[in-house]
Amino acid sequence: LIETAAVYTSAFLENANLYSSQQSLFMGTIEALAAAIDAKDAYTCGHSRRVAYLGEMLARAAGANPEQSERVRISGLVHDVGKIGVPEVVLCKAGRLTDDEFELIKQHPVIGHKILRDIPQLVDVLPGVLYHHERYDGKGYPDGLSGERIPWVARVLGICDTFDAMSSTRAYRPAMPRERTLAEIERCAGAQFDPQLAKIFLTLDLTEYDRMVAMDAIRVAPQGAMSAPAAPAKAA
Repeated sequence: LIETAAVYTSAFLENANLYSSQQSLFMGTIEALAAAIDAKDAYTCGHSRRVAYLGEMLARAAGANPEQSERVRISGLVHDVGKIGVPEVVLCKAGRLTDDEFELIKQHPVIGHKILRDIPQLVDVLPGVLYHHERYDGKGYPDGLSGERIPWVARVLGICDTFDAMSSTRAYRPAMPRERTLAEIERCAGAQFDPQLAKIFLTLDLTEYDRMVAMDAIRVAPQGAMSAPAAPAKAA
């Protein structure tokens, strides 16, 4: 009986180790993909990782269980993968985008969805990739969804993505002060953002997020100081 139990235990541990290795490989690939996308523009260094962190934290604060929160984190890591299909001359432009250039930027959620849709392990995170630029009032893209027609994961990431964009130094402007970014989240609740999620976001402890921003700024610094800010570009 002991020998039989030992055989089953051994097989179980072997399978568990194999699963752990596969999971590590999967997450390593996802994080490498996110880093590769952010590397297209030095000023967005760490953006996907920070959005993923904020998304997981907001999901937990909103009542999601650990497994659901982890899926939000993964969606955050890959939410901008479609930018690989946007020309760098547009993606990294320091001045105001033309209407045609902004239309190219607006294609990145659809491109990202097409890139990832055949990966079985990512099926449940795809709504965050495709719809993170939808608005609660229906004025977003790509499909103009509104209210709770927007998948929950996308509503979570929409707030986190916008907050990080405002909080980060970009080629066309410096980072916005914290008071202003939080004021914008509050002001746009019910218009751009899910009002309940926006309210919860305003209660989050951003200490670790600020540390991440500081570390990413150090990584970018050797590549050169930011030039004088130009006219604000359209938000992407």
